[in-house]
Parts: sequence; structure tokens; C-alpha cells
Amino acid sequence: MAKLILLMLLIFFPALAQQTEQQPDPTGLSLLPPLNDKNQIPLLDNRFRIDYEVAEITLVFFRKRGSASVILVKPDGSKINVINASRQGVDWYDDQSYDLIKIKNPTPGPWQALGQILPESRIMVLTDIELQVDPLPAHLMVGETIKVTARLTNGGEPIAAKDFRDLLRLDVLFISSNNADFENFGAGVVEVTSFADDGRNFDERPRDGIFTGEFRLQMVPGQWQPKYIVKTPLYTRELVQEPVILHKSPIEFIAKPATAEGGMHLLTFKLADPEINPKSLAFQGKIRFPNNEIQSFTLGEAAGDERVLKIVNFAPGYYKVESTLFAQTNAGRDLVINLPEATFFAEAIAKEPEPASAEASGQQATPTAAAETTPEVSQGEGAVEPKEGSGPPWTLIIVLNLLLLGGGGLAVWMVMTDRTLKDLWPGKKDQMDLSALQQSEMPAAKTSKPAQKNSKSDDILELSLPDD
Repeated sequence: MAKLILLMLLIFFPALAQQTEQQPDPTGLSLLPPLNDKNQIPLLDNRFRIDYEVAEITLVFFRKRGSASVILVKPDGSKINVINASRQGVDWYDDQSYDLIKIKNPTPGPWQALGQILPESRIMVLTDIELQVDPLPAHLMVGETIKVTARLTNGGEPIAAKDFRDLLRLDVLFISSNNADFENFGAGVVEVTSFADDGRNFDERPRDGIFTGEFRLQMVPGQWQPKYIVKTPLYTRELVQEPVILHKSPIEFIAKPATAEGGMHLLTFKLADPEINPKSLAFQGKIRFPNNEIQSFTLGEAAGDERVLKIVNFAPGYYKVESTLFAQTNAGRDLVINLPEATFFAEAIAKEPEPASAEASGQQATPTAAAETTPEVSQGEGAVEPKEGSGPPWTLIIVLNLLLLGGGGLAVWMVMTDRTLKDLWPGKKDQMDLSALQQSEMPAAKTSKPAQKNSKSDDILELSLPDD
């Protein structure tokens, strides 16, 4: 029966007969040219030939989303589909938009595919899939951003099928070498990143057959083995590179909080890796103040292996600095390293004391200040601080002095002017003179008692100083 079908094909389709007489294609795959007769049945629109040297082949058919899986017609006319594939030793994976088929020891000759296959994808035969990844730099550091380029090839050529590339993703793993001499001993496996050839994120160009991505080395320093994996439903391609050593962060931080009011905090970035050119150091980052305010900063290239960042003493509390290093190695390789966060605590700074307070607290005073100190304040060890309110009563002293001066001045004035105290109140003196005048005009018979009173009055008057 198979011979009869093959004979009919050779008779009705001479182009197929010419193709069968050609020499086998060394790549293991020959796509038959399209037939000139447009009225041929659709069965022959998707035809391909498998040579006898192929031991295993993988086929990918892209079709309309949601359509039925394709049907393969072998050179002998028998059919393979997703239902009977396992009975014929064929691995078949069907999705909503494609079929992925792997056949071992396929029958040589012309094959056919039936189904709603997309014209732009046609048939893709994978014979020798290989993953190629550029090696990593020799000197790696924690926080460094690494760019990786990987290529997935078929028979040494980049895979050109657009839809097939969209299905692939490249996973990047770092596996600890479990070397007890390194810090990452027993760290296990770290999944670093996963990217695709879709032109997004860090991929440079979509569907160019090249996976381009960047990832940051945020693992524990030590010895690691890079591993790259490309998976599909039917096969996996892995590439394991030689172990690399991940070194510590190349920058050390030295914080010096301000010690005086109005001073600045100083944060020093010091280079600790001799593989980096110190002249190429440049930093960019953000400062987070204790009140959560954020300020950006930049430190450019300069001489020496240190860069000093001045931070305003805004308030007491924790200051946090996030920074990125831009530099070059001594060999000229550009570096972008995300540095660990630098944190330091600034205490509250007391205001500078007054000179008198400084002397009272036992601090060393200047000669001028020492000359102006009062006897109650002593210097040196064993000095006793005066208690509040223990000074002399200056207000009382001033009032008493004023009273003494006023009283003395009044006494001198009275002596010089022959005045008495009664002269200071003239109203009272006039009243007394009027009473005496009235008494002198009274009859003599009645003046005995008043005279006695006058005598008394005279006695009182004699206490004052005479008018002479």
C-alpha cells in the first residue's frame, strides 16, 4: 500500500520525484519548494523531507489559537496525532497556538502536516539546539550589575522562527561550590533572574535570536558556579560555566558625626579593592535624614582613593545613605555597583555655655575671663559651683547707700541754713503760732492753768535748736 501511494505521488507530482533524486541535505532538513499548481489540495502545502541520517528531530508547528492539533502524515501514508503519538514512540505537546513534537529515528522521506498552520511560521525543524552564553568577567564584586548575552542556535544558526522565540525564557542560576574556604559555604542555589528575547526590560532587540539581560549580584561573597537553563515542554538546554569568585563590596564607609553646633557630618567613601582605578571613582545616591526627608548627592572623579560627603546636621537621629559606584577596573572594564546602605547615628549637641558657666563647671578659662570672675567662683579640681541666688543683695545695698547719702545731705543742709525739722512743714508751724497768740489775749485770772500748759509747751519748744 505504501509503495502504491509513493508511486502515485511520483506520477502526479514530478517536482516531488526530482526532489527525491537529490542528494541528502547535510543539515538534516530540506524544505520542499512550493508547488506551482495553485489548485493542489491543501494536504501538500506543508511538506518537508527528513533525510536518513537524522537520528532525532523536533518539529514545531504554529497554528491559529484554539484550533485543533496538527496531524502528521508519514512517508508511508500512516498518520500520527496527539492521541496515538505515545503508542508510536513520539513525544507530543500541544498548546492553544502551537504543537511541539519530538521524534526519534524518524522515517526518511517526504512528510506532510495537516492543520490550520499559520503561513508566516510555516514548519520549523529543530535538529541541533545549542545554548551559547558569553563568559562572565574574572573579577566580580557584590552589588555589581552584570550584562549577559546568550544565543540559542539550531544547527549553529540563530533560531529565526518569531513565534518560537517568544516561547523561550533563559533562567540564570548561581550555585554555591560548597567550598569551606569561602563565606558562601552551604548557600545552595540562588535564582538570579530570568529574561526573554522580546526587546523588553534589558533585552536590546526583540526577536534577534539573542538573549540580552542584566542582573545584580546580591549574593553572599564566595565561590559560585553560573548555570543557564532554557526550557521547553519537551526538552531542556543547560549550560554550566566555570566557577567564579564573588568578592566583597569594594567600598568601605567611615562616618564622623558632627561634634559642634553648626558643624557637618562627614561620610568617607574609601576604596578597598586594588583592582579598581581610584581616579575613576564617582558616586551618586540619596541621603535619608532622621525626619525621612531625602536629598540627592553626587561625588565626581578626583585624585586619591577617598571621597568625602558632607551632610547637614539637620537633627539628632539615624542618617541613611544609599549610593551607587561608577568606576573602572585597572584593565578598563566599566563597573556599576550598588553599594550597601551606610547608616550612622548623630547625637544631640548641647549649645555652647556662657563664659561664667564655663568657669563654674570647671572648664579652663581664658586669662581675660579669669580676671573678671568673682571671688565666689573657683577654678580647677575641687571647685564648688555656687548655688543659684547665693550672690550679694545688690539691690538692698544700693537702696541703703541712697538713703544714707540723702540723710547726710539733709543734715548738712539744715546746719548750714539754721533750719529745724519743723521748718520742713510750714503749715503745722503756723497753726502753733495762732494758738499761742490766742492764749496771750486771755484774762490774767484764768491764765494760771494755761500758763502751766504754756510752760509745758515752752518746754517742748526748747527741745529744738534756738533761732540764734
